[in-house]
Amino acid sequence: MLSNDWKVRAIERRFENKELKKRNVEITESRDKWKAKYMSNKSEVVILRAEMDAIKKKIKQIIEM
Repeated sequence: MLSNDWKVRAIERRFENKELKKRNVEITESRDKWKAKYMSNKSEVVILRAEMDAIKKKIKQIIEM
C-alpha cells in the first residue's frame, strides 16, 4: 500500500496542477479583456472632457459679450 501511495498522490497532484494552469489562463485572459476595456473608456473620457472644456470656454465667451 505504501509503495503505491506516491503514485496516487502524483496523479492527484498532476490533475490539480492541470486545473490550476487552466484557471491561470482564464484569469489572465479576463484581466487582459478588462484592462483593454478600461483603457478604451479612459481614452473616451479624456476626449469628452476636452470637448466639455471647449464648450465651457465658448459659453463663457458668449456670456461676457
